[in-house]
Amino acid sequence: MERDTFLKVILPAVVLLIAITSVLIITGLASENPDGFEWSLFEWAGVEEPSGTFEGLFTFLGSGPVSDAIAGGIGIIIVLLLAYIFFRYSSRKPE
Repeated sequence: MERDTFLKVILPAVVLLIAITSVLIITGLASENPDGFEWSLFEWAGVEEPSGTFEGLFTFLGSGPVSDAIAGGIGIIIVLLLAYIFFRYSSRKPE
């Protein structure tokens, strides 16, 4: 197998597969319960939980594990594309 084929076809496919698998695994770990720091602020220190007006970009999907997985997948793909663009243009050799 040539190096160009690996870099252009196989490597992006493997990265995408890892990203999709990560989203599916991490989605199940998300919790609605506050972590220890948030709990201590809300319960012990008496700080009121802020109520925001922004509902999110994917509210039309509803709530649930499927919409969480879709939103997470889109977010990971966007971050990967931005990182690719950044490193692609920042690593070019001056001509």
